[in-house]
Amino acid sequence: IVEQGSADQVFNAERHHPYTAALFRSIPNLEDEQARLQPIDGLMPDPTNLPAGCAFSPRCPHCTERCRQHKPDVYQKDGHVIACDLFSQEGGSGA
Repeated sequence: IVEQGSADQVFNAERHHPYTAALFRSIPNLEDEQARLQPIDGLMPDPTNLPAGCAFSPRCPHCTERCRQHKPDVYQKDGHVIACDLFSQEGGSGA
């Protein structure tokens, strides 16, 4: 689980885990006619052989070497939880 919270928190928050943000970009907008959706690059990892660090790291545009090697810190604010080192400067509580 890379992000969790109430529906309001997940859908309306200013910040999201990169995977959540990519999922939102892949949803068609019925008012905006686009020829193509924005897919998430790469393939999902084998759940029986996950990467050493963040499970989304092979597909994340913000991935660092730390992401590849270590489980992400957990950022929490009012019950909205994001497991991503991008938010560690904002009060991550550790994993």
